[in-house]
Amino acid sequence: MTLDEVDQISTDELYENKFMNQLFKGIKTVFLLWLISQKKIHGYKIISKINEMNCFKDDVKFIHGSTVYPLLHSLEKKGLIKSSIDYNGKKKVKVYEITGNGILILNSIKKSIKDKPDNALIKRYFDDMFFNDKEFTLQAGE
Repeated sequence: MTLDEVDQISTDELYENKFMNQLFKGIKTVFLLWLISQKKIHGYKIISKINEMNCFKDDVKFIHGSTVYPLLHSLEKKGLIKSSIDYNGKKKVKVYEITGNGILILNSIKKSIKDKPDNALIKRYFDDMFFNDKEFTLQAGE
């Protein structure tokens, strides 16, 4: 592998990392709400689960506590999640769970995207980007 090829890989990874970070930035609040809807969970576990998604190289953290905890506090203040104290071994931890209002919000977002006919483009985008295995190609004339 040449030095130019190594530089190109580094540039490609940097661009991909920036793109993934921007993508997640726009959906992280809804993603956190969804994640909490799955089961009671503490903040550090949320951070760990998100970082385990391996969107980046193994040594790059995708999200930090400085991002997650303010979002959790905001969701709690809005009444979409609630916290309680639980034990992880002998250690006290704050765990989060979704509220009825949080469930309503998730269902509303899902319904809004699924049911509106003018959202066909966004549905096609999600399908192309995340759910089908079709690779993108150059198409003549488009």
